[in-house]
Amino acid sequence: MHTTTAQAGGRTDLLSGILGVEIRNEEKITAQDRLYCEKQQEQLYKSLEQIDRWYGIFTTEAENYRERHCIRYKENGEISYSEKLYPDDSGYSHHEFRPFRSINMLASANHSANQNFASRIIGYFNRTYNVSVPIPEVDGDTLKMGFRPHYMTYVDAVIEHLGGRSFRKTAEEELIKRFHQLVKPHRWSKVKPELKGDKISFPNIVVFDSFYYDYNRTNHVHYNYHGNISTLCEGIAFGSDDVLCGDKGMVMRLNQDNVDISGWYDLMTTNATGMKFFRNGRIDVRFKDREAASLCFNRLRLDELRLQEE
Repeated sequence: MHTTTAQAGGRTDLLSGILGVEIRNEEKITAQDRLYCEKQQEQLYKSLEQIDRWYGIFTTEAENYRERHCIRYKENGEISYSEKLYPDDSGYSHHEFRPFRSINMLASANHSANQNFASRIIGYFNRTYNVSVPIPEVDGDTLKMGFRPHYMTYVDAVIEHLGGRSFRKTAEEELIKRFHQLVKPHRWSKVKPELKGDKISFPNIVVFDSFYYDYNRTNHVHYNYHGNISTLCEGIAFGSDDVLCGDKGMVMRLNQDNVDISGWYDLMTTNATGMKFFRNGRIDVRFKDREAASLCFNRLRLDELRLQEE
């Protein structure tokens, strides 16, 4: 089986890795990660056993037609065969069941099941840790019937793609990168995120749609900026509570179509307690104390951001 990833070196042959898999990266995943992977592998093996059982039945039957139909097996278990262009219709043999198409359907099912397994394992880590590892493509031309992949092969491939770092460390670095892209000062900006006692001020995060304000006097977040609040909340949750699951849902009662700029919104995080929106697009985040605010500021490495003039 071959897979492709975006890492240097191009195409990576995982077949040899699967056959001689080493559980060298298992300590880098959590017990919950391992439980998910083991359950997926158990379910896959159960389905592959069923596919193999029917495949054995049909290939045994196909041997009765080896000479008559010149059958040949491909590397992936598919069967090639010949049919008479003008069958003898004096009898009824041309109405009889032939197992050839069923054999090829089972070979295809073997491939799709293995591909689904690869997608689920790597997709799980992408979703859980907010990383972006490409899903490998299982080579359907070389995948053999009876093959059993091990989930750690894909975990190994993901960790190698991440440069050998743990998922948590990579997720943190990618989160901070996304957060900096959101809050870093524009080229000619005169302001940047600022620590003010028990608060952090973030300028130019959102833009309110002038149409809604002119006609309805509502502060409607422009649709181009809807994702900004979630990205900000993701960073605040990490910076304040050291968790990776933050999003706009942690801002209680927030309606992006009608934002209240007159007071503070409560937050569901422990150390960050409130969020306030301003008409100019600034958002302030309030913490339980100065120490919590400073910890968040430093964990998000906001001191690294610079104005053009600095």
